[in-house]
Amino acid sequence: MPDAFAAESVRAQLERILTSPQLAASPSLCRLLRFVVEETLGGQGASLKEYSLGTQVFDRGEAFDPRMDPIVRVQARNLRTRLAQYYAGPGAADGIAIELPKRTYVPVFHALTEKSAIARADRPLAETEHLEPSLPLVQALAPRLEPAPAVAARSVGLARRAVPVVAVAIVLAITVGMPLLQSPPQQAATRIEQPDTQAQDHYIRGRYLLDRQTEPDIRAGIASFQQAVARAPRFAAAYAGLADGYNVLAQYGYIPPSEGMEPARRAAERALDIDPALAEGHVSLAAVMEAYDWNWKGAEREYRRALELNPALPSAHLWYGMYLRDQGRLSEALPELRRAAQLDPYSVMTSMNLAHGLMMEGSHAAALEQARHATEVAPELVTAQVILANAYRALSQTAEAERALERAQHFSADNPHGLAMVARAHVRYGNREEGRRLYGELEQLAQRRYVSPFDMGTVSLALDDEDRALALLQEAFRQRSSGLIFLRDASFTRMQRSPEFHSLIEKMHFAG
Repeated sequence: MPDAFAAESVRAQLERILTSPQLAASPSLCRLLRFVVEETLGGQGASLKEYSLGTQVFDRGEAFDPRMDPIVRVQARNLRTRLAQYYAGPGAADGIAIELPKRTYVPVFHALTEKSAIARADRPLAETEHLEPSLPLVQALAPRLEPAPAVAARSVGLARRAVPVVAVAIVLAITVGMPLLQSPPQQAATRIEQPDTQAQDHYIRGRYLLDRQTEPDIRAGIASFQQAVARAPRFAAAYAGLADGYNVLAQYGYIPPSEGMEPARRAAERALDIDPALAEGHVSLAAVMEAYDWNWKGAEREYRRALELNPALPSAHLWYGMYLRDQGRLSEALPELRRAAQLDPYSVMTSMNLAHGLMMEGSHAAALEQARHATEVAPELVTAQVILANAYRALSQTAEAERALERAQHFSADNPHGLAMVARAHVRYGNREEGRRLYGELEQLAQRRYVSPFDMGTVSLALDDEDRALALLQEAFRQRSSGLIFLRDASFTRMQRSPEFHSLIEKMHFAG
């Protein structure tokens, strides 16, 4: 368009978009779009960074840390989705396109011609980047870069003839904070209520914190989900997040299983009561059935249901992959874990579990790459540092392995699960005295907080105290500790001669 009229034309187009049904209902997205457009027209596009947008558009204050609060990335992606909907509907015949390219906050403006609109309309749907059935908020957990491409349609000039196919997906996806499902649109429209912006923010932060996996972060994530459902009592995805928080808190042995798993079950059931087609809810329920009920068939059924509802949901592939791995079906597990990593490459939990699976396969170099990624994003995560140490050790990089284990030990203070992992690693590497010393720390820690008998039992076994290990594993069974799903791991081979241990195996009703 001619330079003399560019700014005036863009501002007129901006007002059309801001008053459209796609943007008018979201004041925060209107502020974001107006701000980036005006700054760019004023020659200040280079200043449009995540920090400046967080402080000037979203009122986060000077202490705003984009690594801890992904609000800018998430809202920018939501804005791209709304723009795609606008140009697929009421803006299909407009003469000017305002786009926000991925991985930047600087908008671009260009003229739309009738010829280009016709070309876009004639393009097969498979060639356009339509909305994946994925929850945008869940994929917004990356602490640095924007997550894997997934959500917004690139073709801003889709002609009206494409609307009947694409519009259903877009309408569901733009319901911020709710997953894009494969359920019939008529049912979804009556069932799903859009939470307000603050509830969405709480949900975003909760998912991000949960992925960090440290006890303080998990507890903070649970608090964020509680705030989300307090503001939006029918926010189904937030109930699923709450379920996952309690589940992970119990699985890592930070609280007794019953104190975590029963609230997790209630939250997952609440999510599915609100929205039976919520894939995240089925994942949350499956995790409880697997780790607490030991209902293997029921858990697999729920995981598969989640994948049917939303084949592009990263957490469905991740949790199902972990289930398959822990059931001894590694050849089936690794494709699921790899798919999860493709869909959400910045997830710490995904990288860590894929690294674990690759170690089991013997692909140590690939495991090292994944473990490095996890520790770069979350250096304080003990589990990731121990997996990194194991990968280095498998590749005979002893010095690097020792440094990783030192970092793990540094971050393991007051972390019973982390201490147990570090203690076992020291014993495995030949430093039995340090393993015994750390076991003593676990015993002292158990005097003032919950310590999982399963974690204590695994360290006892590593130290060759099989009688104590057996007693602790039996107590873990009484508590229904999730760690018992690993009883068929090679580390328990020496206990196969014990009738009491065989009794535990039989009570678990493992498949296969």
